[in-house]
Amino acid sequence: MCTRDDALTEIETTGLGEMEREWLHLLRLHCLSFEHNRVDGWDRAIDHAEARYGADDGPEIASRIAVLVRAMRAERRGGFGYLSPFCPNCRRNVTDDECQLLTLMQAGYRGIPHEIEEAAAGFARRPEAPVLTAAAARFGKAIAAAVSPCPAPAAVRVTLH
Repeated sequence: MCTRDDALTEIETTGLGEMEREWLHLLRLHCLSFEHNRVDGWDRAIDHAEARYGADDGPEIASRIAVLVRAMRAERRGGFGYLSPFCPNCRRNVTDDECQLLTLMQAGYRGIPHEIEEAAAGFARRPEAPVLTAAAARFGKAIAAAVSPCPAPAAVRVTLH
């Protein structure tokens, strides 16, 4: 989808930070794989996640987003509109569906159970979405572990004589 559409929002007006934009890119790569039944989107998602989050955390984050997409396909009523991760025009915009899924991912990252449940149900367009809730919570734990700052080393006390 490379044309201007009223259902699109300019990404600059959304308030999405760099982290959420990374999630969006990974999400779009996964959507390509699911839509076209090809592995190259999955491979690119892993490569991108490894470059962004490192070899230890990147593949897990990419996997958690794939699980989230699978959960969405199982529980969401209706379709899901996404934009190309490669088109320069598309990268300047975000669909309403992508925004809703990013809201769920943000709730997972914050880790507050009732927020995750509420966002999952809203995104799924049903009263409850336990598979989406669980997938978002697991994604949130993985991303929080990858981006949380390392604790400062303990102060070393040295006694000089």
